[in-house]
Amino acid sequence: MRTLLRRRGAWLLLSLVAVWHPAAHGQELWARHNTRTETTSEHAAQPQRKLLTDLLKDLEKQYKVHFAYQKKNLEGKRIEVPVERNQGIEARLKEILPPLNLTFEKVEKTYIIKEKSSAPAPETGLKEGTTKPEVAELVVKGRVTAKEDGAGLPGVNVILKGTQVGTSTDAEGKYAITVPDRESVLIFSFIGYNTQEIQVLDQSTINIELATDTKQLSEVIVTALGFRENKDKLGSTSSTIKADDIVRSGETGVINGLSGRAAGVQISRSTGDPGAGSNIQIRGQSTITGSNQPLIIIDGIPMSNNTIGDARSGVAQQSRLNDINPEDIASVQVLKGASAAGLWGSRAANGVIVITTKKGADDSKMNISYSSTVSFDKVNVLHPLQDGYGQGFNGIFNATSQYSWGDKIANRSGAEDALNMNGARFEAYNGKTFYPILTKNSQEVYHDARRDAVFRTGTYFDNNVSLSGGNDKGNFYLSLGNLDQKGIFNGQSDYKRSSVRFNTTRQFNDLVRASTNANYIRTSSNRIQKGDNTSGLYLGMLRSAPDFDSRYWIGSYYASPTASAVTNRQRSYRNYLGASANPSYNDPLWTINELTNLTEVERFIVSSELVLSPVNWFNLTARGGIDTYTDRRVTNNPVSSVVNSGAGQYEQQMIKETETNLDIIGRGMKDFGANVTSTLIVGFNVNDRTYHSLGGIMNNFILEEAPQNFTNSINANNYPYNRETHRRMARLYSTLNLGFYDQLYVNLSAAGEAGSTFGSESKSTFYYPSADVAWQFSQLPVFTGSALSFGKLRASYGIVGIQPEAYRNTTPYVTASFGSWATNLTGSGYGGAYVESTTQGDPYLKPERKTEWELGTDLRLLNNKLSAGFTYYQNRIVDLLLQVSAAGSTGFSQKYTNAGTMENKGMELDLNYNLLQKNNWRWNLFANWSRNRNRVIDLGGTEIVTFTGGALSTVASVGYPLSSFYGGVYKRNPDGSKVLTERGFPILDTQLQIIGDPNPSWRSGFGTNLAYKNISFNLLFETLQGGDFYEGTRGVLVNFGTYGDVGHEVTLSQDMYTYAGQLIPAGSTVRGNVADYGGGPVLLEQSFYTSIGGHSGQLAEQFVRDGSWTRVREISLGYSLNSSTFRQKTKLQSIDFTITGRNPFLWTKIVGIDPDSNVSGVGNARGVDYFNNPNTKSLVFSLRINY
Repeated sequence: MRTLLRRRGAWLLLSLVAVWHPAAHGQELWARHNTRTETTSEHAAQPQRKLLTDLLKDLEKQYKVHFAYQKKNLEGKRIEVPVERNQGIEARLKEILPPLNLTFEKVEKTYIIKEKSSAPAPETGLKEGTTKPEVAELVVKGRVTAKEDGAGLPGVNVILKGTQVGTSTDAEGKYAITVPDRESVLIFSFIGYNTQEIQVLDQSTINIELATDTKQLSEVIVTALGFRENKDKLGSTSSTIKADDIVRSGETGVINGLSGRAAGVQISRSTGDPGAGSNIQIRGQSTITGSNQPLIIIDGIPMSNNTIGDARSGVAQQSRLNDINPEDIASVQVLKGASAAGLWGSRAANGVIVITTKKGADDSKMNISYSSTVSFDKVNVLHPLQDGYGQGFNGIFNATSQYSWGDKIANRSGAEDALNMNGARFEAYNGKTFYPILTKNSQEVYHDARRDAVFRTGTYFDNNVSLSGGNDKGNFYLSLGNLDQKGIFNGQSDYKRSSVRFNTTRQFNDLVRASTNANYIRTSSNRIQKGDNTSGLYLGMLRSAPDFDSRYWIGSYYASPTASAVTNRQRSYRNYLGASANPSYNDPLWTINELTNLTEVERFIVSSELVLSPVNWFNLTARGGIDTYTDRRVTNNPVSSVVNSGAGQYEQQMIKETETNLDIIGRGMKDFGANVTSTLIVGFNVNDRTYHSLGGIMNNFILEEAPQNFTNSINANNYPYNRETHRRMARLYSTLNLGFYDQLYVNLSAAGEAGSTFGSESKSTFYYPSADVAWQFSQLPVFTGSALSFGKLRASYGIVGIQPEAYRNTTPYVTASFGSWATNLTGSGYGGAYVESTTQGDPYLKPERKTEWELGTDLRLLNNKLSAGFTYYQNRIVDLLLQVSAAGSTGFSQKYTNAGTMENKGMELDLNYNLLQKNNWRWNLFANWSRNRNRVIDLGGTEIVTFTGGALSTVASVGYPLSSFYGGVYKRNPDGSKVLTERGFPILDTQLQIIGDPNPSWRSGFGTNLAYKNISFNLLFETLQGGDFYEGTRGVLVNFGTYGDVGHEVTLSQDMYTYAGQLIPAGSTVRGNVADYGGGPVLLEQSFYTSIGGHSGQLAEQFVRDGSWTRVREISLGYSLNSSTFRQKTKLQSIDFTITGRNPFLWTKIVGIDPDSNVSGVGNARGVDYFNNPNTKSLVFSLRINY
């Protein structure tokens, strides 16, 4: 493989040198400007004499073109303006110029007016593409960069104002031009950026920063390799998300700040815990057993976005992308299709997110910016709970029952409880003593008190300062950030992030430029247990009886009046005296105060780049980087926690992940005459990734009062573990970009890849070709003068992949364990014996391969005020990696192999309308919409692959969308009606079935930006329509008797039977509800809810509901102090104030939980709530000072 890559790379590089040699160039290259030709009204004016210079100005406005000329050639010349006859610009010029002995030449999109007899300009010795003026006195050179991130801009037009002299910047943004005198003015222009005019004066070096032009809708995007391209010339789809939008969102992490901003991009949260991870999904799912999250590229190198250890239980772990400080980001590009992402081969199937961080400016000025943000966070949705009936069963109070089907609280006497003062007791550490209850008399309920003890107003303080500056020799950007967040839970719930970033660029000379981006991040967090977990906060909190007081959760237990104290004992609603070391479920106050779930991360991300530009048409880039972090975790469940039956458990883990990446990239640009442009890139990449997890679990402490760590346990109760993986890849890639006549663009690319995770018997190299084409049909004469400002048809095709897991291409050896009825014999006890794993490896493993094509159009109308983009795509993923059953004759039970097929089809729509841009008003409307249809086609002979289990499972099933719901359903008749018992109750079908699809029918984000003078208003809505949602928490609480609607009372209008068969006469008032399943009204009460009508009855279908939601994702109001008087008096550039509401309003049919959350975290199981921690809504105040 290495020999093959070397041979092909050498051949391509030699071809590059031969074909792109400057001798093959034409010697004339003129400035390029954006043009649009328009016709005037049918009722044209009569001929009139006019100065030619004035007429050209009129034509520039009318046709949206640019003219270049020398003033002396046009000075004083007048022309009789011909009657307009609905002509194009060139036809008019052919009428106007010849009588004045003038002609024109179109170079790119600039019309150069010159004398017919003018001789070619002599050679200047400058960068080819320049034309020497009559008197060459000064040579001006410099570099043009983008203001948002300091990156060099290739292809920027540099024109000597009032003349035809011009040039364009090279691949690094550098230029050189000769001017006649110091009074000369240079015009710098580039599509998508504001034009600047700079007078030369005494400057020989002029470095320019171009800012994005919000009036122009043509975008310059950053590609998968980190180069800038004009989006209008690409046939693939991408979305740009502004860094200002992410910062203004008020989110502490990058991922959630992307929500609702791009079509086809779905951001799903796990919980509202501080620092909790979120799932990113682009154009549906591309794999079944692997991650569906995109590859993240930052400053040209890949970075980890792993969320390790995130599952249905435990704590919500962090997405590593959120380590990046949003304040350091200059731009975010989302590359959606296989064509756009294809150069990353087997890592690109889920799309690519390209992040560019801020750079310094080459303007010899020190820029200082300070920002401070404070946020106040609250729970956005709470489950409704009943407080009318107490702990117990069958209407009888029982202080140790797990249910709340006890007596009616209002019927109690209201006196103090009758207690046994001579028995056991529990003395809480916060001052109250509890005794056995003989008679429950108290009418007090504690749901509100428990809620107030658990929740608080969360806060975060985020402070950032940055310094940047530079000159013609280089620039720098230095930032420091500190985030301190307290979660919405009292107790141990926090997240802290400190970061330092230093980005620098050094221009050694015209040939050599070097840059380095270095980032150090330290995060720490303590999170609250959640989910399908007896230590989970909500599981213990929501099941607790309304008449149990959770606020006295820890103390000493005394078995009798004279017994010794058992200290640090937990008190919970099923263990109200702390008599048992195992409380069954942790009390919520124990969970948030006594459990430790600590994570500390130290991370370094460093990349460096060296660019050699030996000639102006070619450069060579060497780019290398490393992303490494160490994650130290401590989980402590002290004695009397539910884990390990109350005996306690301590776990310590260290995770270390390192990725090293190196690219060598050759890039050449050549124009074949005036109408054909080309760029060729050839590159080679090597990538190395290691993962190491080292830790251990300790059960049963020697001394309960001693520090709970590994020194407080005997070796027999310690369980160490050590896991390590190592992956290597090598990839050769190339792209060829061709442009024809300023309207047709063809982009071809290919990558050849070898990897260590591929099977030894499979092909050593896998190839990923892609192509796209863009045709700017608005250049056709038929559209001249129409409302269409720009129109493009585009198409793309590409193949990308997903790598196999490490070490699955061979069968490993594992420790043996043998036994039947007695204690098992283990290999570790007899010298370390090992046997082959029962899961067979596959030496023929190959990457999953995704083939995608898309068609679309981009339109801009009404003088670029209205823009629209539409895309239709289809993709098919083959060779899906699955663990399938193996034939018994093989000696293995399972095999990991390429076996499945899946497909996605979808549409995306983007709209943007600059409704008003006049005087001091600016008003913009925007919207995006997308839908995706996923279908599993084949699972290698298996019908179902399960992600999560229980009463409801999320699965991959042939013929259905990925992550479909699978579980118990109503038994039905052939006509679809429910089969009922003789008394009208439903029956559970014996066959489990697919019962829902959590994937949305469509998703959209829409909003507005409105500004008047220094006041700005921003509003963003987001909606998800059509996806199903499983209310697992509600199902369990109905069963336990704590959910709100099972506390209802109903007076019967007729005799009714309970589900258990008891007759309740008409006129009776009973606890319960009346429903009709098709056979007449039936009474739903305890016997129904604790069996088929609750979670334990396995009838999951009844808890699957429409999970559609619409929310105000963001609403903000800002004010900026930046007037000239203010700047003069304060020496500051601006002071900005912003107030933001994040998730303030939510509309959904789901009750008690935000459906934009997921108990399985960032995994492939979606749309499930099972005691998941709640989400938040926030009010954010921000201050920014720019100096």
